[in-house]
Amino acid sequence: MRVPDVDDRIAAATLAGLGSLSRARLRAVLDHHRPVEALERLAVGAPLDRSVGLSVEVHGRLVAQARAADPLDVGLRLRGCGITVLLRDSPDYPSALAADAEAPAVLFARGRASALGGRRVAVVGTRNATAAGRATATELGRDLATAGVTVVSGLALGIDAAAHHGAVSAGTAAGGTVAVVGNGLDEPYPRRNAALFEALCADHLVLSEWPPDTPPEAFRFPLRNRIIAALAEVLIVVESRERGGSLITARAALDRGIDVMAVPGSPRTRAAAGTNLLLRDGAAPVTCAQDVLDVLSIVTPPGNPIASRPSPVDDPVAAAVLERCREGPATLDALVASSGAGITAVVTTVAGLLTAGHLSEHAGWLEATGSRLRPDLSGSRRS
Repeated sequence: MRVPDVDDRIAAATLAGLGSLSRARLRAVLDHHRPVEALERLAVGAPLDRSVGLSVEVHGRLVAQARAADPLDVGLRLRGCGITVLLRDSPDYPSALAADAEAPAVLFARGRASALGGRRVAVVGTRNATAAGRATATELGRDLATAGVTVVSGLALGIDAAAHHGAVSAGTAAGGTVAVVGNGLDEPYPRRNAALFEALCADHLVLSEWPPDTPPEAFRFPLRNRIIAALAEVLIVVESRERGGSLITARAALDRGIDVMAVPGSPRTRAAAGTNLLLRDGAAPVTCAQDVLDVLSIVTPPGNPIASRPSPVDDPVAAAVLERCREGPATLDALVASSGAGITAVVTTVAGLLTAGHLSEHAGWLEATGSRLRPDLSGSRRS
């Protein structure tokens, strides 16, 4: 049986959509067959290469699924969504990923493939990020992109989205950003990041190993984390609890010999528990974007505008309040106790910091909103 008017990319996308063809099985199939050949063999019930290792039962299920699939419809769906199919042996497949032992056999892409052409740093962290953590990730994303580095992350809520936003804010002439997601590229996930998803598809790059119409099921996200790690030259964890996807990504990076760095956090803040463990175990600290650029041996030219920011406050009571809130959310009573100032002075100071946007308040708890990175004091290293 000949599959009409279908090239290897559409055939590969069709194979990727067969329910019984796991990621490992798909790679094994495409290691021994061209996609069109594999799809034709399954459609007529012919055996695949014995090295693929399919059981009789699995082969039978794949035959039924291949016969029910319509490659022409798959091609129309891809074109309608603006999705490009990248095969591991094709020149447009990301070179940083091609040699990885767990590289996807097929990638789906929307946006500019050239976004992966330069230096690459992954910035990841918890979905349940603090305001300060989000500000830190935004600043890192912006400063790294301004320095010409591509920022890789996972488009999740919290740290991931903040890092993408920061890179986007640097402008399209900068390094840009790449998102790796755990669902099909026909729909954004999470929905709260829909506008960001569309911005990345338009001017940056979004990747997935899953075909269109694949739902964002929980098991897919740890799998996508290995891709984030493999694409990076350096991986930064901004905030992480004791367990979670960020530490899975860090482990995947370490397994690949990729440098892992972490932003220090207060021992009192649960969102920093994982990053502080990484630092304890030998990860290098990130105190400003230049720390990361130094690891990459990138020398930025004099006058490059990365992260030269003044201290937000000069008043000693305000400084004490902010320092306490950077350690974690605090009540007004706790701020009075830690600052040593009277309640009137603290209330007045807190009101001013809330108005200026240095603090946020939720249900009586006050939280610092500013980045935890220090002002860039490394100009002498850029000459």
